[in-house]
Amino acid sequence: MTTRNLLVAVTLVSVVLAGRATAQQPNGQSIFREECKQCHGINGVPAARDRVKYKKIKAFGQDGFGSTLSVDSIVKILRKGIDKDMKSFADKLEEPEMRAVAAYVKELGEKFKAKKA
Repeated sequence: MTTRNLLVAVTLVSVVLAGRATAQQPNGQSIFREECKQCHGINGVPAARDRVKYKKIKAFGQDGFGSTLSVDSIVKILRKGIDKDMKSFADKLEEPEMRAVAAYVKELGEKFKAKKA
């Protein structure tokens, strides 16, 4: 195999592996819609019935919730849950999925905050 052919082969393998890594990144919005929207609403604003059922639930962005928390803080909430109202997702989501959801929660919080400004 010539040096040129070897270089082409290495480049091709690198492109394929990079594409595969990108394709495997969790989609925070999809996971949120599957696991979280039933309580938090599709856009991070809980329905009135959920606000009655869960007294402490807030819209993302309300009082800085979601927009001011770090991704690590949101992941910690996902991992441990909050009181009896929000269950832990440690048995349902892997760390990369939690981080993707946390990033999406921050995005929703920023959108909510921007609408209120």
